[in-house]
Amino acid sequence: MKRRSIGIAAAALTLALIATACGTGSNDARDNSAEVKNSATTAAEGTPEPSDEKPADPIDVDAVSDQELAESLIGLSDAEFEEFTADLNDAEYNELLTFLESYEGDAEPPETAPSGDTSTSTRGVRDDVDCSPEGLGADDTVAFTTAHYVVNGALGDVCLGKADDRLNQAWDVLAAITPAGQLVDLGVFTGFESTEDGDEITLAFVNALDADGSLFQLSVNLETFAEDSNEAQLTMAHEFSHVFTTLPSQLDRTVEASENCETYDNGEGCYLDDSIMFQWIQTFWGDGLIEQIDPLAEPTAADGQARCETNPGFVGAYAASSPEEDFAESFSVYVFDVETLNGEQQARIDWIAAQPGLAEFRDRAEAAGLTGLTNNFDECGVG
Repeated sequence: MKRRSIGIAAAALTLALIATACGTGSNDARDNSAEVKNSATTAAEGTPEPSDEKPADPIDVDAVSDQELAESLIGLSDAEFEEFTADLNDAEYNELLTFLESYEGDAEPPETAPSGDTSTSTRGVRDDVDCSPEGLGADDTVAFTTAHYVVNGALGDVCLGKADDRLNQAWDVLAAITPAGQLVDLGVFTGFESTEDGDEITLAFVNALDADGSLFQLSVNLETFAEDSNEAQLTMAHEFSHVFTTLPSQLDRTVEASENCETYDNGEGCYLDDSIMFQWIQTFWGDGLIEQIDPLAEPTAADGQARCETNPGFVGAYAASSPEEDFAESFSVYVFDVETLNGEQQARIDWIAAQPGLAEFRDRAEAAGLTGLTNNFDECGVG
């Protein structure tokens, strides 16, 4: 999807500013597949080493042809192109693309998708996600009202419905607690309304968008999200744990793996020996507990009630419904520093804290002022 154009003058002016700042004035051959990186990636790379090369003179925009202007812009390195387009608005950025594609020359315009990205995206869209209600998984109980692409770990353009402040708030919580490099595992972030009746309403859910589980959709019940800010925060951590525990590095979704699984098959695939979830199961779901679980059944609090009544380590009946929900609920308690009720619960929190990479979620939540939530979970082990 191209951005709207506002005329060649803006492109020429922008190029003049870039040329002045970068000292780019020659037509030396360079890599023409410039990557457009997000600002977080650019910042993480640090400051480039000083160069001994003398910067070229700025371009006199009035004295060069359109082709020379375009070739100069294409001649920018990946880092230069990203740095000096990062602050452009949509119209200005679109003008550069339109300008580069419209001139008569041999060079090709820079690619807008970073290498390694599975989509051919501009800054806010991608072409590997179906944002129709059917593509997102709408059914009799779930109606999607809004959806955003997620591009390079950032919330992108609206691809269904219109923007909703509640979904933006949900993203803000998720982005605050999640290391930036992990948000790239999301391809679309959606808001939905539910027609479910009864005591258990779906607050959010996660599903894989591809066969191997390398790209995910995260969907939020916007009505329930707005009702309870504490529950909303816990839900974001809970759901994202379902993403990083079922990536290809954790879960093998091939038919062969499921047919020969020697760890635990959760109905979608077989957990690897060193996966977080299989280690969790070995530590907390022994003594026959795991044999009680039907991995093909939708977990509910009712399913976990009996285990909750006899095992104080669970943080509520829903946590006791399956090992995945047990980990997800405990992980949300850990991230937001919810006070545990007993030593058995604390043992789960201590285990999570010891896993590589998970402490950063807690650290980020603390830095954002989101920790210290009240424990509103049902107490287990008192039946």
